[in-house]
Amino acid sequence: MDFRCTHFAAARCRSCELLPLGVSGSADSKQSLLLQLFPDVSLQPMQFSSTPAGSRIRARLAVNWQSSPLTFGFFDQQQRIVPIADCPLHHPLISAAVPFLAEFIQQARLSPYDPDQDSGELKFVVLTAAPDSSQLMVQWVLRSQESISRIRSLWNRLSQSGQTTVHVMGAGIQSQRTSRIGADLEFSISQTQQLEIRFGELRLFFSPGGFVQTNHEIATRLYAAAGQRIALGIPGRVLDLYCGSGGFGLMAAMQGRRVLGLEKSQVAVENACTSAAVMGLNAEFRQCSLDASLEALADAGQFSTVICNPPRRGLDPASRALIQALAPQRVLYSSCSPQSLARDIQLLAPQFRPCWMQGFDMFPLTEHFEVLCELEQTGSKS
Repeated sequence: MDFRCTHFAAARCRSCELLPLGVSGSADSKQSLLLQLFPDVSLQPMQFSSTPAGSRIRARLAVNWQSSPLTFGFFDQQQRIVPIADCPLHHPLISAAVPFLAEFIQQARLSPYDPDQDSGELKFVVLTAAPDSSQLMVQWVLRSQESISRIRSLWNRLSQSGQTTVHVMGAGIQSQRTSRIGADLEFSISQTQQLEIRFGELRLFFSPGGFVQTNHEIATRLYAAAGQRIALGIPGRVLDLYCGSGGFGLMAAMQGRRVLGLEKSQVAVENACTSAAVMGLNAEFRQCSLDASLEALADAGQFSTVICNPPRRGLDPASRALIQALAPQRVLYSSCSPQSLARDIQLLAPQFRPCWMQGFDMFPLTEHFEVLCELEQTGSKS
C-alpha cells in the first residue's frame, strides 16, 4: 500500500527519507542491509506494517515561539522548528490532543523556549498514546522549575472537571542548552504516574520520561517473536539486561521462566514490577548498574538465557564481560543499530555465534529499524 505525505511532497519535512521507496521498498532496503552485514545468519523476513499511517504512539513536539497562534512541530538539523503538528505517522489520539495542548500552554503561561537566546520555559511536549484504552500521557520538558506550580494547579482543575483525556502528566527539567529530551529532574503532575499499554497479552506500564517502543503494531510482533524464541529454548533462569519496563523479561516469564531484570532507572524498575504483579509472573527486577552487579551475578548461579536491549551504541564493556562470565546457552539481543550489533557479535566471538535473526521495521520509511538476534554458545572462549 502506498503512503503519501503532503509535508514531504511540499519539501517541508524530510524525516521519512525512504518514503520515495514506498512501504515495502523501504523495508526491502533494510532487509538488504542485514543480508550484507550478516550473510551467514539464518535471516527471517522483515516484519513491517502494510501502512505506517497512525503507527507512532509516541511523539515529541516543539512549540514555535515566533507564531501566533502557537504552532507545533519539531527541530530540524539546523535547530529550526518545522511547523508540523499533523504528522500522518502519529496515532490519531496524539493528533487530536494538539488543541488541548495549545490551550493548556496558554492557560499555564508556558513561554516556549528560544534556542537562540536560551530563554523561555517550554522546550518540548512528549505525548504517548495507549491505543487499547484511548488514554494519553503527557510530559512537559522545561528549562526550569518556574512553571511547575502553575502546571500542577491547572491540571488539578481540569482533571477534577473531567475536561481532559490525558491520564498521566509529568514534567522534566532539562536546564542545559540542548534539544535532547532527557531530563535532569522529574516532577509528578498527575496523581497517577503510570500509563498501561497492552502489546497483545503483555501488559506494560510506563511513566513520563521513560522509554516506549514507538510503533505499537511492530513492537507487539517484536515481543511475541522474543517469547517464541525463548519458548523454543532449554528451560532455565533468564537474565534481562537493560530491561527497561520489562517487556522482554516479562515475555520470558510468560513462557514459565524465572526472570531477573537489571535496569539503572528506578522508575522503569517500578513499572516492570507493577507489570509482573498485575500479570502474576515470576519475575524480579532490580535497580543497579552493571558494573556493580558483575561480581555478584557471576556467583549467582547459572542463567540459561541472557536478554539484552542496549541503547543505540550497543553493549558497554561491563555488560559484555558479564555475558562472557555467565556463559549462558544463548543470548537474545534486541538492537536498534545493526552496525553496533555487528560489532558486538564480533566482540562476543568465538564464545557466541549468531544463529537466528529478524528485522522489525519499527520506524517505517526511515533508515532506522530494530533487529532481534539469537546467539548460541559455542563452548569456545578463544
